[in-house]
Amino acid sequence: MDGFFKEAHVKLRPVEFATDGVYLCGLAHYPKFMQETISQAYGAAGRALTLLSRDIVVASGSVCEVDEKKCMGCGACVEACTYAALSLRDAKGRKVVEVNPVLCKGCGLCNSKCPTGAISLKHFTDDEIISEIDAMIPGKETTEQIDAAAG
Repeated sequence: MDGFFKEAHVKLRPVEFATDGVYLCGLAHYPKFMQETISQAYGAAGRALTLLSRDIVVASGSVCEVDEKKCMGCGACVEACTYAALSLRDAKGRKVVEVNPVLCKGCGLCNSKCPTGAISLKHFTDDEIISEIDAMIPGKETTEQIDAAAG
């Protein structure tokens, strides 16, 4: 890109990264005057203080996991991940995806892009979601409907 870091949201979270607990200020953001840099540093410090003032910090437990046996190393999920939580690595002479659980937000975008179904969210696998739908909708099983729609 241009060598600078991008904030989580330009209006709502101007000193925050998409990664929880990481804050942005000063020239790492973009070239700016000293007074603006100092003001932004105060804002980042204030956001950090709100996090540090809590007795307990709750993080999302929903992260993706990879079934290395199914993974063909195509990288579709790596390209889809907006949090840069996925990377390709060599494993036993072939490429497989590795998950950084600190960066993963559990959004599921990687799951939707994986052509083999090798990547899924912990506690939200495709089979678990389909079972929940089947329990709510009487009649044909969802897997039968999906297979029929696929042709």
